[in-house]
Amino acid sequence: MNKILVPTDFSNCANNAVEIGLQIAQKTGASIDFMHLLPTIVDWVKLSVEEEKKYPEIKRKVGHAHSELNSLVEKAAKQGVKSEKNLAFTQNENALLEHALNCNCDLIVMGSHGASGLKELVFGSNTQYVVRNAMPPVLVIKEAIEDFEPTQILFASTFEEDIYYAFPKILAFAKMMNAKIRLLYVNNESHFEETRISNKRMEFFMKHFQLDNCDTNVYNAKNIEKGILHFAEDNQIDLISLVTRGRTGFKRLFKDSLTEKLVNHSNFPVLSVNVKS
Repeated sequence: MNKILVPTDFSNCANNAVEIGLQIAQKTGASIDFMHLLPTIVDWVKLSVEEEKKYPEIKRKVGHAHSELNSLVEKAAKQGVKSEKNLAFTQNENALLEHALNCNCDLIVMGSHGASGLKELVFGSNTQYVVRNAMPPVLVIKEAIEDFEPTQILFASTFEEDIYYAFPKILAFAKMMNAKIRLLYVNNESHFEETRISNKRMEFFMKHFQLDNCDTNVYNAKNIEKGILHFAEDNQIDLISLVTRGRTGFKRLFKDSLTEKLVNHSNFPVLSVNVKS
């Protein structure tokens, strides 16, 4: 891992993600790109010093953003982590996603306030939008974690062929963290499947990726979201990982994005990899 993108709105929730980003950077030797999006009613970059005086409130926000970003860069330096800051003046909701591609980041680490998303982070959007559309893996952090050392990573899936292209990124993350992967298929009322069939598909999946530090699990629940959360709570899971298909989620099991629902309702860290990545 070479670069981690940490978007921030300077809230406590975003600061939780900053701490995790720093811990991962220390562990891997990666650098961090701290980014803040500040939408403005004028093209701030092109304004002269005199013209800036016409917009004192924007000028105050710009100064505050630079001060906060500088503090994050200093914090990283004290922990031996190389970092840079980026302040984007834009109302384009794709700005963060475009920057993630342009800076060649390997991972996005961001906070989430839950169903409301990050209040200022992505103008006109929220964490769920980033999860749905980002090409790099996205690690969503909900709560403060003093020592981010996940030893058990849950990978919930239908184990259909299209996820085979994205799973290596989850596998690489697990190896980086020296964590065990727990494969999970959730059986539910609307799409029941015999355990024997589910196990065979997961065993084929394990063989394909030569997974040694891994096990398979079938869990019965009324819906997939509850099944994942209940299994995670009952089995000391540290992190939930999924391959997202954007709007469709598990395409034959869920109408909406399962990943987005878990980001909204779960206090577990969630690692999402887009099937298009």
